[in-house]
Amino acid sequence: GNAALGLVVVLLLLGGIALFATLNAQARRKLAVANSELAYLRSEVAGTRTMPVATGPGPSNWPTVAGWYPDPMRRHEYRQWTGQAWGDGVSDGGVTSSDPPV
Repeated sequence: GNAALGLVVVLLLLGGIALFATLNAQARRKLAVANSELAYLRSEVAGTRTMPVATGPGPSNWPTVAGWYPDPMRRHEYRQWTGQAWGDGVSDGGVTSSDPPV
């Protein structure tokens, strides 16, 4: 009776909290990518950051600031730059995933 109904209500509340937490985490990841992309675009407009265009050992046109940049391998829209090397983090349409640069 009442105990079963109470259990159902508690389970529904916990499920709602778990769903909210998952959606919140996804939204935060997308927002982080969007903020990095916006920072990149702002600096491009200001002419303070050069566009990475090549792979290989340390070309002079690679960025100096860690962040998201157009994927120099052209497999994804954006790839993470660690400040020293291209990372596994990639982004397509605001959805992040992992793809080793090698």
